[in-house]
Amino acid sequence: VRPCTGEAWKTIVTRDPRKDASGNVVMGPDGVPFEDDFAFFHFYWNEEHYEIPSSEFTYKRTELTAEEAEDYDKLVAFVGAFPANLLEDSEGKPYP
Repeated sequence: VRPCTGEAWKTIVTRDPRKDASGNVVMGPDGVPFEDDFAFFHFYWNEEHYEIPSSEFTYKRTELTAEEAEDYDKLVAFVGAFPANLLEDSEGKPYP
């Protein structure tokens, strides 16, 4: 699920001036600082992520608290409500 609104985007990304290796704000030719989006967490995986066993990310339902199980059920219902995603061409027409 990705954030669809500007407000949602601000919960995972902040916009600040770009800084050089010395920590100085990088200015554009017009004298206005360049701005970049900075994530509150990494959006990419590195080699260490692939070394983590899948058992670190999976849980049996019996291992969940009552609140976690309830949240999981809500997530399953939410995702189950998504329409089937078909392969489409650039005009949005489904492939045969």
